Amino acid sequence: MKNLQDKCILLADDDTRWLRALDKVLISEGAAVTRAQWAGQVLDFLTARKTHFDLLIMDLRMPFVTGQTLLYSVRKNFPHVPVILLTAFGGPSVRAECLQQGASAFLEKPVDVGTLLAIIEEIFASHPKSPEVVPDLQGA
Repeated sequence: MKNLQDKCILLADDDTRWLRALDKVLISEGAAVTRAQWAGQVLDFLTARKTHFDLLIMDLRMPFVTGQTLLYSVRKNFPHVPVILLTAFGGPSVRAECLQQGASAFLEKPVDVGTLLAIIEEIFASHPKSPEVVPDLQGA
């Protein structure tokens, strides 16, 4: 997929097997991937700003914090980062709530890789990479 060649994706799931599998798929498509296993790591990676993340793909159920709470925090503090939620414990009401809170997509596990890649491509087509902000140093 051409659209993943210059993308940095933050992938968060407490299931290490799923995390590794999805990591391999995204890397094979050309993305740079950072993995997190709990909500605190997600916020640490986003806050560190060592890497600009173009997308966050995260499980809805992770230790310590619910996915909805993490989604709220990400939307509030990092509104430029699109979020795809994955879960094995969804349902129409959870899906509706998450999309209303600002998730770009909501998929139930097991996720079809082709469907996920198509959604990622659609998100990147509608959310072009935001330009880096260069501070104006003329007045300094």
